[in-house]
Amino acid sequence: MTVSAPTRPSTGLMPLLGRIAGAGLLAAVVTLAAWFVLARTHLPAFSNSNVTKALASAGAVLVLLVLFLVIFRLFHPGQGKNGRAEAGPVARAVGVLVCWLAPAGLVIAVLGFPLAATRLYLGGISVDQAFRTQFLTQMTANPGFGDMAYLDIPSFYPRLWFLAGGIFAQVVGLAGWAAFQPWALVSLAATAAILVPVWERITGSLPLGSIIATATTLAVLYISPEEPYAAIVALGMPAAAILAGRAVRGSRASMLGLTIYLGLSANMYTLHTGIAALTTVLIALVVAWQGRGTRVEGIAGGAAYRPREPLIRLVVVGLGSIAIALIGWGPYFVRMLTSEHGATGRAQHYLPEIGTELPTPFFSFSVVGILSLICLVWMVLQYRNRVVQSLLCGLVVSYGWILASMIAPLAGTSLLGFRIELPVTLYLVTGGVLALDLLRRTGIRKAYPAFVTEQRAPQVTALLGVLLIFASAAYAVSVPLHLRDEIDLAYTDTDGDADRGDTLPADSTVYFSQVDDAIRELRGPDAQDNTVVLTDEQSFVAYYPYPVFQAISAHYANPLGRFEDRNAAIEEWTTIEDPRELLDAMDASARDNGWATPDVLLLRGQLDGEDGTEIDSFEYRISEDIYPNDPNVRFRPVQFHATAFSEGWTLQQIGPFVLAVRE
Repeated sequence: MTVSAPTRPSTGLMPLLGRIAGAGLLAAVVTLAAWFVLARTHLPAFSNSNVTKALASAGAVLVLLVLFLVIFRLFHPGQGKNGRAEAGPVARAVGVLVCWLAPAGLVIAVLGFPLAATRLYLGGISVDQAFRTQFLTQMTANPGFGDMAYLDIPSFYPRLWFLAGGIFAQVVGLAGWAAFQPWALVSLAATAAILVPVWERITGSLPLGSIIATATTLAVLYISPEEPYAAIVALGMPAAAILAGRAVRGSRASMLGLTIYLGLSANMYTLHTGIAALTTVLIALVVAWQGRGTRVEGIAGGAAYRPREPLIRLVVVGLGSIAIALIGWGPYFVRMLTSEHGATGRAQHYLPEIGTELPTPFFSFSVVGILSLICLVWMVLQYRNRVVQSLLCGLVVSYGWILASMIAPLAGTSLLGFRIELPVTLYLVTGGVLALDLLRRTGIRKAYPAFVTEQRAPQVTALLGVLLIFASAAYAVSVPLHLRDEIDLAYTDTDGDADRGDTLPADSTVYFSQVDDAIRELRGPDAQDNTVVLTDEQSFVAYYPYPVFQAISAHYANPLGRFEDRNAAIEEWTTIEDPRELLDAMDASARDNGWATPDVLLLRGQLDGEDGTEIDSFEYRISEDIYPNDPNVRFRPVQFHATAFSEGWTLQQIGPFVLAVRE
């Protein structure tokens, strides 16, 4: 790739690692500091006022404006003492800091400001955010290899982001649920900042690297910020594709970087890792095919090129990344091979309407659409370019996966193709930025040599920059409005302290602290470590780190937990009226299946009727997988006989809940 500006970074692995660590750490510290300040302000709720929206818009525009001024200065520095164009040491240092922090500034502006008056993250505690919060709460209380729901079972869901978030929560002194928002902001900002020196190394240009990192960060914030660990992996996919092209051609540094990326990402979000891995395989096959029949120079007789060399390097990268991935996945695979388990494909049982559509960002009227369209033109005109081929392989794999996901329901599953919209967009946006830089440096000059002279080059850069800044600003300003539903849920859902961000009265979550106190009183102060709870109250298990007898949903349930078998056991228990028979049935189920029996049941119901009469049942909602329907989950109420708890259980009425604690 041609260098676009005289800002080539120093060579060597250690300087690169130093810049990566510096950018990530600085962005994390700045973002955390900004969160602390915003969390202590008294801004109005996003759902009730436009104040935070206005602050978000102003913040995003200022970040982009400052970045433009710095990048223009880096592209066209003033005259130095030796007569050459160069920036002074102070200007260079300021430029580096601004380039590193610009993506983090966007995260703070478009997410931090709108969420300033609530302690919850996008989506609140609703739908999928319930299980994500549950996992982070568990990793805060019990960091390690354990499952988010079941006791003494290694996790099935990739844990790296949640484990790191749990450690973060302990360091800053927050409960797991309360750490979700700051950890999401910090991890997104740090990852985006890390990509600046990575892209600087790939392109040989700090300003170009900053533009790519900022543009892709903006796309992530618009498309899929509610799942931060998936967004983090997706941010690195375009760089991984280019590294793959260099790795299979023999670059050891690229092989190392690609191996680390694939290994770590497999412990965060395996779907995107799978796309990146398949892209690497396709690139290796393309390179091997292109090399057939060529000759190696410098060897007598011109020895034939060995097309297996890219494939050998592919195997090396694959084995290395698998070794890293097994650090997290190993315990789960070992248990899967040595014990009974349930269905393993439930996580793929989801096909929303968006999963039936093909993502075409190049037809959208936005900066992302413009960059995507430019990328397509660039790919057609420069298809022999190695960078183009790498990004094109990523697009081919992504679109192939999406199409396969549309066909997969015929086999009773899906491939979650709707999640691949983000990688598709990032490949296109990255290519669009690279194409624009090429156009700035050579294309316009070749087309209009009389107009684009050496003296007019800054004007060309300024023109392209102004257009890009205005388009990017319009896109950034639209992010909070695009995420309005998710932001509103962060304000209307009740948090773990029984407060709502919009200050309106809370829901039944207000009783959960009393439930927790009652369990601790009867089971001891360490009850959260070993007391198994059976409940369908998603917020309770998300806010309090109790192991549960049954997971929230089959789609995120650990196959080792045998979700369907547990549902069958629960339904059997609801038919029992005799208290001794219920206890015996629970003990037999634990003995026969090897799982921990419920110590506590938290159910909906009343111990006494309004007229003093006894209530004959307590309600529990069983979660069932009803794929291919959309929605794909059904909650079916079943009734426990109240008489079954007349002996061997301590019953308490806490708000609308009946708490049954085994004696």
